Formats: sequence, C-alpha cells, structure tokens
Amino acid sequence: MFRGLKPKNLTISLFFLVLVLFFTASPVLKAQTAQGQAAQAGQTQTGQAALPALSGAEILKKIDANASFGTLSYRGIMEIQQQKKTMVKEFTALAEGDTKAFVEFINPEDRGTRYLKIDKDLWMYFPEEQETIKISGHLLKEGMMGSDVSYEDALESGNLLTKYSVTVAGTETLDGRPCYVLELSATAKNAPYDKQKLWVDGERFIVLKSQMLSKSGKLIKESKSLKVAQYGKRWFATELRMEDKLKNGGGTTFKMMDLQFDISLPQDQFSLRRLSR
Repeated sequence: MFRGLKPKNLTISLFFLVLVLFFTASPVLKAQTAQGQAAQAGQTQTGQAALPALSGAEILKKIDANASFGTLSYRGIMEIQQQKKTMVKEFTALAEGDTKAFVEFINPEDRGTRYLKIDKDLWMYFPEEQETIKISGHLLKEGMMGSDVSYEDALESGNLLTKYSVTVAGTETLDGRPCYVLELSATAKNAPYDKQKLWVDGERFIVLKSQMLSKSGKLIKESKSLKVAQYGKRWFATELRMEDKLKNGGGTTFKMMDLQFDISLPQDQFSLRRLSR
C-alpha cells in the first residue's frame, strides 16, 4: 500500500510492534525457548470458575512475570480482512523488553517498510522515498498497515497499573479455561481507552480475551487469543485476532512463528541509523 505514497502526505488507514503490542511486558524476568504446545480459545461461558482469591494488581503482575523476556525475535503474518478483501502481510520483528521494537515487512508489496519503537516514540521508514517519518498526533489513531490495531495501541506498553484502576469483577470459564475477569477504569488522561475488560487465564496468566470500551460502556475493540504455546515455564499467545467493533465487519489476525528468546542483538539495532540503512 506504500507504492507511490509520499511521506509528507501520510494518510495511513498491529505483539510490537504489531504482535509486540500483545506480547511485550516488563523485561525483569527471562524466558527460554522450548517446544510450543498450541491450544484453541473459544467462547465465554458464564458461571464461576474455582480460582484462588487474588487482587487485580496481583493478577496483572503475574501476567507481566509470565510474559517477561530480555530480547525476542520472531517471524509474523498479519491477515487483514476488510469487507470482501483480505490482505496478507509478512514481517520479521525484534524486541527488547516492552520499550524497544524493530519491525520489517518482507512481503513483496511492502518489502523494506520498517518501524522503530523506542519507549513512546514511533518512526516509519519508506523504502521507495528513502525517508523516515515520526508518527505522532492524529496519525496515532490510524490503523497500522490498514489493520485493526492503531499506532496508539502499538505504543501502549505493558504496565496498565500506571493508567488504570483495576477491579476483579469475578471469574468465568472461557473455552474450558478458568479465568479472572478484570475491569479497568482509566485514571490517566493519556490512557488510550476509558475502560477495558480482561479475561485472564487463572493458571497460565495470559490474557485470553480483552475488550476496549468507551466511557459509556460501548464496545470499541475486542481481541482474542486464538492459540497459546508454552516456552519453557511460560505461556504466550502466538495467534490473536483484533476486531474494531466500530467498523462494519472485518478484523485482523496475527500469527507468530520461529520465536527465539534472549538472543544477542547489535548495540545499534534499535536506532534511526539502522531503520534507514
């Protein structure tokens, strides 16, 4: 979609970014690569699930501890459904904790298009024009590469406690998995959503489903973990789907492959120089 697009007229429609959004967390702990074991996620079942009593803050900290890593590399596929059309984009991604990410698209239409995230800053490189643009302002609300994940979503790091108050609303069963149900209300002006609702696997401490809502409770976006895999002692979502509920149909599915943890990376990997090399 970038052929002939001039950066100065940028009007672009996702764990990192892309999937890094769902995948990164506090880089305090480390994970080790192991054989992945996939599991499917489905519909929510009402009723109480038997789980230990934990506070909302304790649950969020366990999510971060489960998903923590030093560095990460993976190959990803993004399937974007827009009404009757489906676009497939392939990329490689590198990340360091939840503060740095480098994504390069390798499918023919977007080959060489790159993204660099450092903390709360995001840049995009256009290979044809050989120009780098910092994405800011109203462009942060746009969908990344035409997907259902906004640039603002991609910049959102793992620590929800700094922007939201959290309440444990109860427990439910999601496709046979006992889950804590968390309700989050924004306490910071720069929180991307007024409210969020999370279904957290009570044994593996991964988010199986999340909803982003307006102040009035209107559903804006919904994401679901379609597959999860175990790497060492930790569990990660390796296939997810995000849907913008304000659009008519469609959605974006993300798939992660060839995950490697705690790899060595060049010192300048997350730099503007490497972005525009």
